[in-house]
Amino acid sequence: MKRAARVLLTSTAALLLGSVVSFAAGSGTILWPGPVEIFQGELAEVSVTGAGVTAVEAFFGKENFFFYPNGASRFSALIGADVDAKPALAKLRLKAKTDAAAEVVAEIPVKIKPKAFAQESFNVPPTFDQRTPEALEEIRREQAAFARVFAAPAAKRLWNPPFIRPVPHEASASSFGRRRIINGTPRAPHSGLDLSSPAGTEVLAANHGRVALAGHFYFAGGSVVLDHGGALFTMYFHLSEIRVGEGAVVGKGDVLGLSGASGRVTGAHLHWGARLANARVDPLDLLRKISPDWQTAPRDAGQASAMEK
Repeated sequence: MKRAARVLLTSTAALLLGSVVSFAAGSGTILWPGPVEIFQGELAEVSVTGAGVTAVEAFFGKENFFFYPNGASRFSALIGADVDAKPALAKLRLKAKTDAAAEVVAEIPVKIKPKAFAQESFNVPPTFDQRTPEALEEIRREQAAFARVFAAPAAKRLWNPPFIRPVPHEASASSFGRRRIINGTPRAPHSGLDLSSPAGTEVLAANHGRVALAGHFYFAGGSVVLDHGGALFTMYFHLSEIRVGEGAVVGKGDVLGLSGASGRVTGAHLHWGARLANARVDPLDLLRKISPDWQTAPRDAGQASAMEK
């Protein structure tokens, strides 16, 4: 028997635009919201509630988004649109499973909207992009290392609201999504937020997670990647010192390392990035778009941070 279920989309990036459609479903009703709008590089929070709902699955494009229990008969997930996603009308496919072994499905239109990002254009000598064979090998190693991490996310949710800033400093001119046009050729958008932290500033974990990557790389310099579960990662680049090792469990507020100017940069700062199911999103959305009432995620025995002890 299909039970009542209701889908709620909440966040300033997820707006209900259409009328709610009601379907008869045994002893209850399923209410699906109207179309959703989300801007490039932003997050939205999705919740499914209903008596008897035991699990929820979601697919957005080719990516699977993880839903977690979030209170009585409620499941929630985060979805994101890549900073370089093509503006288009897409579909969020939902499947709710019930304790009566029924499956209730819905497709919700999601409009990905363009966002105005800062842009700069300049010319450089042709030698600007020339790399030695050794440098090219380092770049390939860097790309392969990050690809391996993002291809194997932990399913279990480790984070709890709220997320915190890794350093207290404000963003520099090289902000999230900034576009550069060099010698008339558009380059990839800036996929993180540069925070103007002086060298030696302690860099804190934005939330609970496991260290998926810790090392030194050609572009990113001293780097730490945290896996927060559910295909959500945060990145911390250009560190002068790394104080955690791969596989370590860290808590919100734990020190990951010290900010610096390692890698391909011209000055000390912290590059803070976020990635959700392979979508590069503004890490500030982790601070401003997640509801504070998420149910506390189950914690491993040794997972509590020093701040919680």
